Amino acid sequence: MMKPLAAIRQFCLACQGSSRKAVLSCADSACALWCLRAAPEDLREADGERQALRAIRRQCLDCAGGRAEVRVCAAKDACLLWSYRFGVFPRTYKAVRKRFFAPRLLRLLA
Repeated sequence: MMKPLAAIRQFCLACQGSSRKAVLSCADSACALWCLRAAPEDLREADGERQALRAIRRQCLDCAGGRAEVRVCAAKDACLLWSYRFGVFPRTYKAVRKRFFAPRLLRLLA
C-alpha cells in the first residue's frame, strides 16, 4: 500500500492525464489536494503525513458530498485515495473499528 503523499501524487497525475507538467501547473487552487500535489521532501515527516491525510479526507468529503456518502463510497477499485478516505491510516481505522465493535463485559450492580 502506498503512503498518503504518494497516493495524492498518483491521484493528481490521473486527474491531469498523466502529465507531470499539468500537475505542476494545475490552476484548481480550490482542490483540497492542490497544495500537496508536488509536496517537497520535508513533508515526509509525521506532520506531513497528517496534513496529507487531512487533505485526502477533505477531498473525499468534497467528492462524495458528505460523511455518510464517504462511509459507503463504492469507488474502492477506481480511486487511489479510497483507503485513506476516513483521514487516518487503514490500519488505524481497522484497530478503532475492532475496538468499537468488540464485545463488552456487562457489569451488574451487586
